Amino acid sequence: MTDKKEKRLCKWKKDDYAERFNKLRSIVADPTCVCRKCGRAANGKRYLCKPVSLEEASG
Repeated sequence: MTDKKEKRLCKWKKDDYAERFNKLRSIVADPTCVCRKCGRAANGKRYLCKPVSLEEASG
């Protein structure tokens, strides 16, 4: 059995937001990083395609 790699938040489509809203809520709660490409925020770098920590981005 292989684990399917989770899709990055940056690649989510409109339908993904509706179908996986509870997952989205957990990903964006207390964000620690932002994507340099699209500006989405998340609480882990693994959810974004070009992550940078919010501390780095502000500084």
